[in-house]
Amino acid sequence: MSIAERITAAVLERTVNIRQALCTRFLTPKSDCTFCSDSCPAGAITCGDSGVEIGPSCLNCGVCHAACPTGALGLSQHDDASIFEDIELPEGREKFVISCLRGEGDADLQVSCLGRLTELLLLQPLHLSRSVQLEIIQPACDECPMKRAMARFEHLLIRAGHLFTLAGAEQLTISVRRIPLQPPTRKYATRENGSRREFLHAIGKKTTDVMAAALPQTEQQATPPVPAHREGKTTSHKRIKLLASLRTLTEKSLNQPLFIPAAEALFAEISINSRCTACGVCAAICPTGALKMNKDQETVSIHFHAGTCAGCGICAAVCRLSAIERGETVLLERLLAESEVQVFTATRRECRVCRLDFTGQGVDGICPLCVHRAQRRQAALHNLLQTREL
Repeated sequence: MSIAERITAAVLERTVNIRQALCTRFLTPKSDCTFCSDSCPAGAITCGDSGVEIGPSCLNCGVCHAACPTGALGLSQHDDASIFEDIELPEGREKFVISCLRGEGDADLQVSCLGRLTELLLLQPLHLSRSVQLEIIQPACDECPMKRAMARFEHLLIRAGHLFTLAGAEQLTISVRRIPLQPPTRKYATRENGSRREFLHAIGKKTTDVMAAALPQTEQQATPPVPAHREGKTTSHKRIKLLASLRTLTEKSLNQPLFIPAAEALFAEISINSRCTACGVCAAICPTGALKMNKDQETVSIHFHAGTCAGCGICAAVCRLSAIERGETVLLERLLAESEVQVFTATRRECRVCRLDFTGQGVDGICPLCVHRAQRRQAALHNLLQTREL
């Protein structure tokens, strides 16, 4: 982050923080994920090969956090845990009402926008009552300046319905009641229209933070920075909290086998075919560590953990040999499995050219990737010679 960007963040008190190690756009240019930018109501987010960038028009609404499948966008304030503190269900009432700032002000849960809702927030009322019914008050979103935030709302309701079934609450329903757009119950305006006087006043109030942001980060630059994707393979806080909530709820019910379409799941059903050479790129690039490679003296294996998988698909995108396949359906119970599943194993061999481990036949002890590179070089040389002859 540049000095100017640090000063801007300090002045505007941005609550959204970016964990680049979890952002697929940062990890590989083959990622085409745009969930956060597509959902940002202010158009403040841009996605590129270097990851995600948030501009000064950010509303701090938290919709990007809700939209991000890998948990790369976190919140330092107004996260799901702090919202939980305001969730109560009056005794004797079995309906829990959710609304946005342009809906009903007396709702049990009010969020900046319905696009800010997550699976975790929709599960929370179940902890208060197993027989609760959810009602979502939806104003005329097409007339709202934040309408872009609703891009994945219907998809969220479908996923939440599957999780209710997994938690043994098949009887729980989510009803949506549409109403006219109401005046905002709290002010939620962008900062981009602020005057120069207001901007300078903000700097004055936060002088210490701004000065700290402007100082060169010499101590941090004394040693080479660790690449973000090597900081550690940990599950996103967003997924950790969701799994904890689900495990608490499923303790009270008997799980039934539940197969759902992969497009409606929070993870992917991964399989690896015989084209795999055990190059390890998929495990290295997986942002959440759902794929792990294990080696011993004779064999190499790849293990998969559904609970940490975000279904981002970059493992399949970066595989040159198309060895990773994603199933059309998933067994939802695998989301709560504690153990990993072995999805590939083979005898370990060492390539005579690159000296890296590989599996499969190869050619005279040379791994398929080196063979592929050699073929490409030969093809390029052949084309060059033909061009010169012309």
